Amino acid sequence: MKRLLYFTVLASLFFLTGCGEQENVPDKFIRKSVYSDDVARDLEALDKALEIMRSKDCSDPLSWYYQGAMHWIPDTINGPNRLCDSYQTMADLKEAWDNCTHTESGAEEIHFLVWHRLYTWHFERIVRKLSGYADFALPYWGYTDTLDTLQSRTMPAIFRTGSTHLFEPARLDSLNNGFPISGKATRRLSLSKLNEYRLYALYNENINSAPHGAMHNYIGFGNDIRGKSLPNSVWQQPTNGMMSEVATAAFDPIFWVHHANIDRIWQQWTNSENGQNVLLEELKAAPWPYVFFDENGEKVTYTIEEVVENLYKTDYDYDDTPVAPKTAPELREKRLNLAAVQTKDTLAKITRATSLNNKVTNISLANLNREKANLLSAANPEGEILILNVTVSFTKAPKGDFEVYLNLPTTETPTPESDHFAGFMTFFGADHQHTGHQHHAPDSRTRKTFRFEITPEALHSNALEKEAFELSIHKFDGSGEDDIRIDHLSIIKH
Repeated sequence: MKRLLYFTVLASLFFLTGCGEQENVPDKFIRKSVYSDDVARDLEALDKALEIMRSKDCSDPLSWYYQGAMHWIPDTINGPNRLCDSYQTMADLKEAWDNCTHTESGAEEIHFLVWHRLYTWHFERIVRKLSGYADFALPYWGYTDTLDTLQSRTMPAIFRTGSTHLFEPARLDSLNNGFPISGKATRRLSLSKLNEYRLYALYNENINSAPHGAMHNYIGFGNDIRGKSLPNSVWQQPTNGMMSEVATAAFDPIFWVHHANIDRIWQQWTNSENGQNVLLEELKAAPWPYVFFDENGEKVTYTIEEVVENLYKTDYDYDDTPVAPKTAPELREKRLNLAAVQTKDTLAKITRATSLNNKVTNISLANLNREKANLLSAANPEGEILILNVTVSFTKAPKGDFEVYLNLPTTETPTPESDHFAGFMTFFGADHQHTGHQHHAPDSRTRKTFRFEITPEALHSNALEKEAFELSIHKFDGSGEDDIRIDHLSIIKH
């Protein structure tokens, strides 16, 4: 009954109830850049609310601890839990904890963007009520913006000031000291390839990898960890920084403005020519619970049908991006189910294990069926797309990031802006799992599959006219001790 009321009261807005309690509520709340001229009150409200939330007992759904644990919580706390005496191990999990979509199987990742939109939206409403600021909207950290990169790549001062409740010491020290994102990590902020995607499923996977996962790792340990660890107050033991661990990421206040930016980037893609709405069939193929708490601490549960129906009917916009559904025609439905592609649609594959080295790994895939491909292009809107599948395995998630290129000329310097760039492989949460529920392959290695649409790159390099697809995989950062290999490579048409 509670859920039905959430959808019937002021149904024109996204899950909007209880607004009669506030005065002068706008039709749309505006999420502003953390560097906007008029964002100060929103940041102050966020700081005030976090102070109140940190003072609440961890059994209170409105508490900082409870909200962070809804994303994930360590399976076991090292020693008596100083922050939450009612949680010590998984046996003590509370309602809706451990619920983010970074799962072991990977199938549920289709919900990544959608689940986090609802998660941050409920958090936003909690902050609005606790702070008493009726116009509060969650700010975003636009580190991907290119107009003033020195400013946009610098963590806002209020998050790195120890006297505020938005400060977290378990971060990369240079960020907390006011230095901008630097080094090879800036490559992971490129949106050029990401904005070329035309299928939500592939867009969702690749934004999850970068900039999303790449930024989690950078905030936690930077460009090269080399064994460095930081005190983690939630885990109560030294780990990578708070944000680079799935189990503790949402306890760092920077998490919320980071995810507001990911949500904004997603909406910008949706609004673009290539963008596509999330469809019900995609989400129902891998069921996932949508359980949250409203600003009064009441549990609210949504069906996937309700989520999809109301996903774009938000009560917020961004200061540069309206939130709305795609109005242009959708791509053909048969393209939605990538798992339905038949073996006969494989153009190239390699199944032998290949170790990735610490610089560049070159791999040649013989082109098996090039005469049967009819690629999508501006002149051929009913054509097919090419998808590159890369399955890697490792004993521990690598610290480095990888860039994949198709037919990159030896004379060209690799860059994510290149017409040969296929995508990023990053590993935030790649080996994330409950310690009591590990499901490794017989060789005890964890496996992860990356999928990239390479249609534009194939067209640019005349790939179908060549005898082989030449892949080059470049490693950046991390250490020479990363144990990672490719177990399977394939290029399919869809």
